[in-house]
This record gives sequence, structure tokens and C-alpha cells, in this order.
Amino acid sequence: MKPLVMGAGLVGCTLAIALKRRGEDVILFEKRSDMRKDSADAGRSINLIVTAKGLNAFKNLNLINEVLSITTPVYGRMMHSREGELTYQPYGKEEECNYSISRGELNKLLLNEAEKAGVEIRFEHELEKVDEKNKTVLFKNGASEQYQVIYGCDGAGSPTRKELIRLDDRAEDYIQELDADYIEMDMPAKNGEYAIDKKSLHIWPRTTHMLMALPNQGGSFTMTLYMHRHDKGNAPSFETIKTKEDITTLFEKDFKDAIPDMPNFATEYVKNPQGFLGTLRCNKWYYKDQIVLLGDAAHAVVPFFGQGMNCGVEDITYLLESLDNFDNLEESFEDYDQRQRPNGHAIADMAIENYVEMSEKVGDERFLLKKQIAHKIETTWPDLYRSRYGMVVYTLIPYSLCQKAGLIQNEILDELSNGIESVEQLDLDKAKQLLDNRFTPFIKEHALDLSRFAI
Repeated sequence: MKPLVMGAGLVGCTLAIALKRRGEDVILFEKRSDMRKDSADAGRSINLIVTAKGLNAFKNLNLINEVLSITTPVYGRMMHSREGELTYQPYGKEEECNYSISRGELNKLLLNEAEKAGVEIRFEHELEKVDEKNKTVLFKNGASEQYQVIYGCDGAGSPTRKELIRLDDRAEDYIQELDADYIEMDMPAKNGEYAIDKKSLHIWPRTTHMLMALPNQGGSFTMTLYMHRHDKGNAPSFETIKTKEDITTLFEKDFKDAIPDMPNFATEYVKNPQGFLGTLRCNKWYYKDQIVLLGDAAHAVVPFFGQGMNCGVEDITYLLESLDNFDNLEESFEDYDQRQRPNGHAIADMAIENYVEMSEKVGDERFLLKKQIAHKIETTWPDLYRSRYGMVVYTLIPYSLCQKAGLIQNEILDELSNGIESVEQLDLDKAKQLLDNRFTPFIKEHALDLSRFAI
């Protein structure tokens, strides 16, 4: 009997590599065919960003150079108004960046690395049932395999999670739908060069809908259009925007400056699949010493904080620590569950908040002022203050503590922005006093390291 990993996506491949290097004779199962030979999932990727917690997981496996080699650094947000005016917001300090990466290319890299490590991969094997009595997994293709333990990394629709819930009457899951879907398009390279600033995440925020662009290697951008799924009065939606003529009219009204650089947007809108967005939560991530969930199988989140993959591979970091700290598998799984599940819930909440921020607030003057104040404080006292965003993406501070720190920060920024119109009017003495009285005690209480994760 062997440990079985269900799902050969980003988390499943990374976990299989980690287990193999620990000396476990793991088998990796994937319901789809080998994606390295099949491009059937094109148009459903949503470009990813790799940040501190993901970088840490790959560094632990000595894969960080391979991963970074297929990334493009992104240093801030570039907002596009309807009139084509640009407003830039840096993510963090001058040298700090996120790494944009193609989900498909990263998955192919990890599949190759898993094979190099000696992991056996079986494609076209979709889990149907777990036979606990005989410790056997049954697959829909008629195959079966005995198991020592099952690692469920098979995505938001996880059959492994469904079997865990069937076996454990204390476990349950629920999905919080976001009334927005997405379609991906392309902004191709122009003579091998980027058509717009390659160092930025570009956003065209329009309150009820938005267009987003993340750079790829080679000069192109992956464009993602987010809109309401259903008709909402005057707001555009996938229910009302159906034809090439409809989408052309919308772009001419709301994203006019993108049109010259997206020659095929109308065709791609009609042709490419419409993706679903939602948050999945599960109240229990393990069953006895037999099943444990990681990644989207445990905590699928919306993509607006760029942390879904980062949190997923960080699950592996937490799980391996728990396996090292306990001889008993069930105790290890319980420890992993208790430590990481609050972080999964926290980043889910923050990702939804970021959707509202990116679509509605990035053009709001008061919101922008608070962002400018936060940036001023962070550059003035880098050892005392990190924005919530900075803590999430550039440090290894757990998501749940980032969330709590963010609540304190928001109170401070509200107070500092009250009654002023520009960052030049900021009272630095008052800012320092508020930090000393409210923020620093929280940092010290939890012994948080605000420094940037070192690659």
C-alpha cells in the first residue's frame, strides 16, 4: 500500500515531489490526459502570481530557480480610466515585485520535475469511491489501487473531498458564489515587444465590471474580463453581452484604449469559455489517518489577491512540518488542519474584499489617498509598518494574522486621512504615535517578522 496523491495540478505535483524526496513511494493520479500533450484547457487559466509563501515552498524543494525562469516580474498596478488616463500604484518598496506566471507552463514544469524525481503518474484516472474497509481507491475507468493514505489535491470539485464528507458526518463544505464570471483574451506582442508597460498589472476598473492584464514572457499579456453573470439592470453582464457587436460596443465605451492592442478581442470573447468564480470552504480537512485535503480541494478562493496557488503550496509546507512533528498520521493531519485552516479562511475573505477594491475602489480619490498614506508610512518606517498587502505577498506572516493586522491598519489610515486632501498634508508625528500605540503592540505580541522573504 502506497500514499496516493489525487490531482496532478500545481499542488498535487508539488506535494508528490516533496513526498518522493522524503522517501515515500507515491503515485500521482490525474483525471485528465497529460496536459503536456493536450491544450484542451486553453482559455481557462487565469494567469497566476507567485509571491512569498509560494516562493518559500518552491525554495524548500530547490525548485525556485526553475520556477522563476518562467516568470515575469510585476511591480505595481496601473489603472486605466475611461479617458485613457493612467494612475500607477506600486505594490511595495522599490525593489519588491510579484512574479506573473502562466498556470499551464508552471504545471508542465512541475509534471516534468515530478517525473525527474521518480514519481509514477497515471493520467485519465478519476476517483469514484474510497473503499475504507479494504483501503482501496476505485476509479471511474475501472482501475483500483490500495492506499496507505490519500492526499486530495484534485481541485475545487474534488471527488476526494466528497468521499471525505461521505465518510465523516462531521465534515461539510459550502460554496459562496461570486456573481461574476470571467473570459480570457489576449493582447499579443507588437514586434516582439509589450504593447503596454510590462512591469505592471493593468486594471480597467468600471465599478460593476473590469478588465485586467498580466504580462507573459515573450511580450504578450493575458487579458481577463470580469462581469456579472446575470443581468443587473444597466450593468453589463455575460447574460446580456452575447455577440461580437455587443462586446465591441462595450469595449468602445469602457476599454477604448485597449482596443488597438487587442485585435481579436471580439472573436475571443465569443469563442473562449466563460469561467466560474466562487469560494469553497470546508470545515474539516482530514479524515482519521487516511485522507487529507490540500489546495483548492480544501479552500478554493477567487483570484483577486493572487494567493490561491500560493496558499495551496503553502499547505504543503504546513503539512510537512506536521508530519515531522508527530509520529501518528492522524495527529499530524489534525495539527495541519488546526494551523492552516484559519489561514485558508482568511485569504478567502481577503480575496473577496480585493475584488471589491479592484473593481470599485481603485478609482476612488479617498481610497487612493489612504493607499498613498500607507505607502508613505511604509517607506518612512519600513521596520515598523507593512501594509496588509505587503504582509500577504512579501512575508511569511500567516494569512489569518495579516487579516487581523489589516483591521488595525484600516483604523489608523481612516484616522490619518480624515480632514486632509493629499498625502503632503499627512501628520507624520501623529502617524508615528498611532503606530506605536496600536500597530507595534500587535506585531510584538505575535512576534511577526515584517521583513521581505529572501529568495
